[in-house]
Amino acid sequence: MHDPLNAFALGGDVYIDGAKTGPLTGLTFAAKDVFDVAGYVTGAGNPDWRRLAEPAKHTAWAVATLLESGARLVGKTHTDELTRGIFGDNAHYGTPENPRAPGHVPGGSSSGSAAAVAGGLCNLALGTDTAGSTRVPASFCGIYGLRPTLGEISMDGVLSQSNTFDTVGMMADDAEMLARMAEVLLRKKIKEIRPARAVVLEDALEASDPAVAAAIEALLPRIQDAVAPVVRGTRISPVPLADWVEHQNAIQGREAWETFGDWINRSNPRFGFEVADNFLRGSRVANRTLSAARGFRLRAKRWIAEALAGNAVLVLPTTPVTAPPVHSQRSVLWDIRSRMVSLTTIAGMAGCPQISLPLCKVDGLPLGLSLIGPRGGDAMLLAAAKRIGKV
Repeated sequence: MHDPLNAFALGGDVYIDGAKTGPLTGLTFAAKDVFDVAGYVTGAGNPDWRRLAEPAKHTAWAVATLLESGARLVGKTHTDELTRGIFGDNAHYGTPENPRAPGHVPGGSSSGSAAAVAGGLCNLALGTDTAGSTRVPASFCGIYGLRPTLGEISMDGVLSQSNTFDTVGMMADDAEMLARMAEVLLRKKIKEIRPARAVVLEDALEASDPAVAAAIEALLPRIQDAVAPVVRGTRISPVPLADWVEHQNAIQGREAWETFGDWINRSNPRFGFEVADNFLRGSRVANRTLSAARGFRLRAKRWIAEALAGNAVLVLPTTPVTAPPVHSQRSVLWDIRSRMVSLTTIAGMAGCPQISLPLCKVDGLPLGLSLIGPRGGDAMLLAAAKRIGKV
């Protein structure tokens, strides 16, 4: 494997030819190293998990489906440890290089998948998305990324941390290519469905860096021409978006601890500081805190449903910042992480699909513009992305 970007995982040199004929014949794809491939160990970005794991007995549904559709698997890619990160830096295996923002992090936890697509090492890539693990690296690396409707794609054979938020994620460097991949995994045609309106989330713009907000503002005429009439003045939440982060972290952290806690207690694995801290905080989420967070989620789902009523899409920056430099101070990254999750949790709380389009640059660095659609509106978002790409 020629891997100048450190995109592929230890033991990730997995080559499997796809079916001779199919809708993806001739295309290559990579899979985040949390997708099982029969006969290979799923390393999940942690050396102790890899050391203790047995080779997978079955291939993950998403990987098998892409192979059956003719795509060729060319490797398994780096991930933040057990998917518990958002910047793409791994304390054990290093940080994949961001080919479109050299010297800056690629975003995580689907870091290697994004780097591989952006660097031309494969046409398509599988990731996962819990709190932004596909959307954030898509924004930072300047590629397309789709978080589908929760439950729309089988997670069978995928290492999961949080049933409330976990989805399979898709990445490509081209809107048409992403749509072809999505048709296979969603098992539906991408039809020309137009939303009634494109609603700009003012509170999401206010939560972003001024230069990021300005870059999104500059694209609104293009959205109006290609997608739907643009509507201003909508705020998704009667409370600050920063308040959403506490509730996302409570649910996700507690569920991640319930998933991995027994293994951590038995194995005492090596973790990078931030990952260890995430697990520790998750283990301490009280039942009443979890209950309050789940109650908040029900209210948030109603707010989002109201904003999406009548077949609307929501418009916002994928991330409130561009990719931070590699080796940024941890205290700086903690603040950025919370700000990013304040945007990614909008779709996550409601289980809605979100697509990141690589349409912006801020100070020469990539930045994604996002569209959020109603549950089941994945095809509408993909069709909109294709139209925007033609304007």
